[in-house]
Amino acid sequence: MDKSLENRLKNNNQEVFKSEGERKIAEFLNNYNIHYIYEKGVLVIDKNKPKIWYPDFYLPEFATYIEYYGLAGNQNYDYSIEHKKKVYSINGVEVISVYPWTFCENWQKYIIDNLYEISSNRLNSLSQKIYKQKFSKQTDRLFNLNRSYGRTPFLKYG
Repeated sequence: MDKSLENRLKNNNQEVFKSEGERKIAEFLNNYNIHYIYEKGVLVIDKNKPKIWYPDFYLPEFATYIEYYGLAGNQNYDYSIEHKKKVYSINGVEVISVYPWTFCENWQKYIIDNLYEISSNRLNSLSQKIYKQKFSKQTDRLFNLNRSYGRTPFLKYG
């Protein structure tokens, strides 16, 4: 039995979080019916070595993680934050960073806006790949068509 299930059973099926910030984020995700997995591992390459890291929340419908940096402001922790963000970026892991001061703003909108931006970027990237693939096939077809007539593409004969 995994630890999170064991903890839920001990605590009347309530999830146990490591901080108040994580609890707030979980409540928000639950309220908006955004499915999450708490502390799901992700494989990253850090300093040329494979490692499993455990960001706070994984949102499978968005293939995105939320990482709550609750101790931001501590010099060593801040170094760790920057290192994590860099490694996530290099590994192509989408992570929404949440800090204690994020809760002073409209933090729910901040998370939704980030999810929207990530989803839009993925859709645009996919559309560009499809367009390039389609355009490439049309160009190849044109090139092959012109070759079959013994002509070089885009050259006019008088």
